Amino acid sequence: MITPCAIKRHMVKRYDNWPALLDAFVASRREMPFAWGVNDCCLFACDAVLAMTGEDLAETFRGRYSSAREAKRMLQEAGAETVGELADMIAADFGLHCIPPLFAQRGDVVLLDREHGESLGIVSLHGVDIWAPAEERLAEVPLREGERAWRI
Repeated sequence: MITPCAIKRHMVKRYDNWPALLDAFVASRREMPFAWGVNDCCLFACDAVLAMTGEDLAETFRGRYSSAREAKRMLQEAGAETVGELADMIAADFGLHCIPPLFAQRGDVVLLDREHGESLGIVSLHGVDIWAPAEERLAEVPLREGERAWRI
């Protein structure tokens, strides 16, 4: 079992113009409703990282699920029981450092534990909220609600 922030294997580096890229990405998703396999929490966070870095953290599971049941199966096939465990495994593979959520900065990935379970989001460009897909559009969640985070 991979522990959080275990082994550094691959470095992810932001483009120089990442704030503009993240801003454009968020603008494209601001009014998009939650959709499994399209705009769920994992793909939203991975798509944001892809926009900022060119690295596709979701490459192994992108396009392979379209429902909650299929997403759960993908987690289990990866050896994870929760979104947080999967995020830890991907972070280890890509050399992302685990940090306390209140140390997270703009564009970092944050784990939330909300009413429907664990989910992922991205620290907003103003640095005090987390953007995450919600039923009808992007939600802004206070950074203090984060469980753990990964530096991008």
